[in-house]
Amino acid sequence: MTYDFIVIGAGHNGLACAAYLAKAGAKVLVVERSKRVGGGCHTEEATLPGFKHNLCSVVHTHIPLSPVYRDLDLERNGVRYVYPEHLRGTIFPDHKSLVMHRDPERMAAELARYSARDARTFRQLVADYGEFIDSTYLPLMYSPPLPPSMQTAELEKSEEGRALMQWQASTPVQLLDELFESEEVKVHFLARMTVLGFAPDQFGQGWICLFRILKAEAPICVGGSQQLAQGLRRVVEAHGGVVQTDMEVKRILLRGNKAIGMEMKDGRRVEAGKAVVTNVEPKKSFLRMVGEEFLPASFATRVKNYHSRGRSLFVLHLALSEPPQYRAGAQNPPVNVAFSQEMFGASVADQVRAYQEIALGRAPRKEMLQITLPTLFDPSQAPAGKHTAVVWQYAPYRLEEGWPKLRQEYARHLLGLWQSYAPNMTKDKVLAMKIQDPTDTERLNDNLVNGVDVVGDMTPDQMGYFRPFAGWSSYRTPVEGLYMCGGYCHPGGGVHAGAGHNAAGVIAEDFKLKKWWD
Repeated sequence: MTYDFIVIGAGHNGLACAAYLAKAGAKVLVVERSKRVGGGCHTEEATLPGFKHNLCSVVHTHIPLSPVYRDLDLERNGVRYVYPEHLRGTIFPDHKSLVMHRDPERMAAELARYSARDARTFRQLVADYGEFIDSTYLPLMYSPPLPPSMQTAELEKSEEGRALMQWQASTPVQLLDELFESEEVKVHFLARMTVLGFAPDQFGQGWICLFRILKAEAPICVGGSQQLAQGLRRVVEAHGGVVQTDMEVKRILLRGNKAIGMEMKDGRRVEAGKAVVTNVEPKKSFLRMVGEEFLPASFATRVKNYHSRGRSLFVLHLALSEPPQYRAGAQNPPVNVAFSQEMFGASVADQVRAYQEIALGRAPRKEMLQITLPTLFDPSQAPAGKHTAVVWQYAPYRLEEGWPKLRQEYARHLLGLWQSYAPNMTKDKVLAMKIQDPTDTERLNDNLVNGVDVVGDMTPDQMGYFRPFAGWSSYRTPVEGLYMCGGYCHPGGGVHAGAGHNAAGVIAEDFKLKKWWD
């Protein structure tokens, strides 16, 4: 059978791309190697019956406000989000805390408990850049990246833009030192800046980090992250698309320099009349499924050099009999019901040292913890009165001693650190636990190479116009009729479907499909 488009990989980006194309009238096939759709949008009862755990993604920051949510009418397709009233709470070793609020004035008042000057600075940042963030950040995510020269020309026109250019060349630590005086305020915002894997002392992250200072949402997908994937699948199938799971692609078929279909592991062949779209990470897509010998040498080199060397996550999925109650809640009650609690030490230097340890292949012994209880906001993810928790600790993929030897002891160590902040989290309150070390993450989803949860490092050489490769950020490839749509493309990792949306737009233009979403 022949389809117009074949999409390889039914992660949320592949499904979103397929949904746009199917709704444009194209005949679309989506194939997925695993027995389920969703990729990182993966929810399962990993501990006990009735306890739903989100194994690779918990929060979908941009989806509910995105064009994808509106264009594909995801709410009518069973995808719904709830918003925690209080956002991220940073808890310090002395059990003081700082909670991020959605409202700028409430946030400024929270900062003023540590520094009146920092509160004034925050208000000024909102006044100077709040509208800029609102009007540009999402549009930049949901469109192909601009060349650096065009971005620079636009920013050069204003004083605020010129400041952004300088911040873009700085490190997160430098930016925070320039803006704020309180160590607690810096620790709070630094944890927000580095959530996508940025090292605190890494150059070239400046104004992108400004978004993390000024904006924060934490929408929880009702029923678990898998519901987003199921909703996208419904859209594909409602418009005549076909989604097939448990189908592994062996190679992409070529005729000359044109992609014409795929060959499955079992030998079956399926033709694509117009194009093949890959949602699979670059090395597997190009070196394995296409074959290095069919690629320009310079492109093959860029594929080989695409890197995933940043920090990974050591994760505990817990079934709990009750929610944690933090010592810090006595002074600041909202911290107990914030979307997440972050324990990243007392100083910026603590975070810098932890990242240095990770780079050396050592699991940090001090806390780099982030805890989330989706069931505080969506009780459907656990039996009545019970809860699920996700405990993250930043960690390296490769350890000096290896994860098999350390994982049990390290899990106990992290639970002990957590208990020092939330003393009610005694052993009897943890009904069951699933350990997920960085190598487990890669086994769950091999797009997450080396356990890096953003599908390749989000570093200056792999962001925007340079993601995944300089000169190839338009979702096209050197192989005619072969396109990319994964999280390794702009705007990067995370659950937002930006790459799937943008790739669909480029494909529609190339094949003169009706862009019904414009």
